[in-house]
Order: sequence, then structure tokens, then C-alpha cells
Amino acid sequence: MIYQSGDYVYPADLPRPLLCRVDRAETVSVRDGRSQILRLEPLEGPWPQGTVLVRLDDCVLPAEPRQLWQGALIRAPRPGRARPVRTSSQHAA
Repeated sequence: MIYQSGDYVYPADLPRPLLCRVDRAETVSVRDGRSQILRLEPLEGPWPQGTVLVRLDDCVLPAEPRQLWQGALIRAPRPGRARPVRTSSQHAA
């Protein structure tokens, strides 16, 4: 799968699924074809704001659109760095 900026993924090497947004994806040629180096912005997890994770494309799992609207934290598109938007299920206490 080819990832682009703005895609949502889960790093596969973490103990639990933590949603991240692809900030940047760089495609490189390797012996067996192509690979991507992904710069990830964690949207949840134990990291302070501004943390960047770097993973190869085969070390992440794509987040399905259904997972995003069923309670995951979603950030608005980049310009202006708007506040995170929560789905209605997250507002219920």
C-alpha cells in the first residue's frame, strides 16, 4: 500500500493500537522494489505533543475509515492546526 500525508495508521510494533496520522511519506527504491519511510504524528498515546514517530511502511497497519468515526480521535487538516474534533460517542460520559 502507498501512504500519503493525511492517511491514518497504527504502528504495528506497539503493545496496543495507537492512532497516528501520516505527516510525511518518502518513497525510496530498494532492491525488491519500493518502500516508504513514514513520519507519523501520534494522535493518542503516552507521548507529549510534538512527538514524531518514524516507521517503514511495512511496520504500520492502515486505519479503516469505519474505525475513525467509531470513537477515534480525529484531527482537522493541517492549516491553522485546528483543535481535535471528537465524535459524538466521545462526548457521552
